[in-house]
Amino acid sequence: MLDERPFALWRPVKIFDSTNCAYLRHVFEDNGCVVASWAKATVRVNIVDSIKGSFHHYVPGFANEAYELYITRNEVEIRAITQLGVIRAAQTIQQMAEGYTAKAKLEAVNIVDWPAFAVRGLMHDVGRSFIPFDELKREIDLLARFKLSVFHWHLTEHLAWRMEVEKFPQLTQGKYMIRDTAQYYTRLQCRELEAYAAQRGITVIPEIDMPGHSDAFKRAMGMDMQSDEGIDSLKVIIDEVVENFPLAPYIHIGGDEVNIHYPDFLKIMAQYVRSKGKKVLMWNRISAGAPTAEICDMTQMWATAGKAVKGLPNIDCRYN
Repeated sequence: MLDERPFALWRPVKIFDSTNCAYLRHVFEDNGCVVASWAKATVRVNIVDSIKGSFHHYVPGFANEAYELYITRNEVEIRAITQLGVIRAAQTIQQMAEGYTAKAKLEAVNIVDWPAFAVRGLMHDVGRSFIPFDELKREIDLLARFKLSVFHWHLTEHLAWRMEVEKFPQLTQGKYMIRDTAQYYTRLQCRELEAYAAQRGITVIPEIDMPGHSDAFKRAMGMDMQSDEGIDSLKVIIDEVVENFPLAPYIHIGGDEVNIHYPDFLKIMAQYVRSKGKKVLMWNRISAGAPTAEICDMTQMWATAGKAVKGLPNIDCRYN
């Protein structure tokens, strides 16, 4: 029988968690709890094979998020299939703790929860308008509060190139930018933001748009992406993207809003991304028509023209 008295926060708790979920500990500490081995109140995590009543819509690169949350007066039990499910349970606990004028409590509940969509995200086009790094971290915190799963980081545009490339430092020189000049993210910041987001259950998908939206590349490099030299340079850039985002299952290569005249440009670049152990994401409104499984592993529909490609995961961003 469920003990209907709430679980009081702002007291010592002991946590048994084989996944060592830092976000779970953070939620309790942020709500006045001291983690102590002698505490009477217990938070317990159990990793299980399945959650009865839940459904996992499989998308490559995205883990099962289902969890069960069982709260009584002195115990919080989380059952999850993966650590990501533990993070989602912690985010629900944070939501439950909000709105109190005095010390918060967690109502006695039994919750079974899972997402309807594996990919739930936000894109920032920092190529057009630079966003300070600390602000991005604050926004990651907000995305986590609402259980979003993806931060799509659109790092390059006509106006500016925002990701530091060690081999080509000219890409981030202010004289080649049109807006927010000399503003960019370092390699260390890319890794830091990805790790920060992962701790909160958010996957970062970096985008290096090619061969369109690339005037900043042309200005800095003195070449077109659609050239032998341009392709060689892009492969070096992809090497660094992979190093900067080791956790990213997908690299977004754009492909949109430009006529592609270099033979098999997108196929060449997709094959190279895949050779680095990453999957390929592409806008689903390229000049040649809808992308195919030959050149991408997931499509992103936008505006009004994109149509789902059968056999591939499709992100629906139509009508903004």
